[in-house]
Amino acid sequence: MHYHVKVGLPAGMFSHIDDWNLLREQIRAEVDIVMRKYDDSNEMEEADMIDYGIMPEHYEDGDDKWLVNPEGIYDWYEIGGRWRLDMMPAKAHLDSWSEKFRELYVSLHTSKLHDECDVPFYLITLEEPHDMMSIDRFDIDEEDIIDKGRNFKEWLRNYDKESKYDDYIWTTVDIHN
Repeated sequence: MHYHVKVGLPAGMFSHIDDWNLLREQIRAEVDIVMRKYDDSNEMEEADMIDYGIMPEHYEDGDDKWLVNPEGIYDWYEIGGRWRLDMMPAKAHLDSWSEKFRELYVSLHTSKLHDECDVPFYLITLEEPHDMMSIDRFDIDEEDIIDKGRNFKEWLRNYDKESKYDDYIWTTVDIHN
């Protein structure tokens, strides 16, 4: 199964970067750190789970023993993936636009979201004080979409009454499990 995720990172984390390639690399590196908390591939060590504030679960069946991340939601993921065009305006879906240009729309600032951005299945955010213990996940269901909005821009505006996500960078992620 594939699930659509939006990972939100405070834009201030990147304010010192003025080169696009470095910015893209740093955003991806931070998304990797945030997403690691939800790794369900059985590759996460117990110490890593504890660093993220997760209480690991241990299971055994006869001689077999394994460690499980109770917050795990994916086996593997890719940035963009099948939703790589989600935050791109409709006119930008033209075949003549290069893949490199399309990649610019995998991550967008809150102020650049538009009415064509889909609401994700999961919203994952890095909160204050911007450490591994301050990563939050919100599971979005159909009732949330009906209550808060049918596109991500509208949904986020209704979800974020305190406007704390006004200065965030949102990255589209495709998770697989």
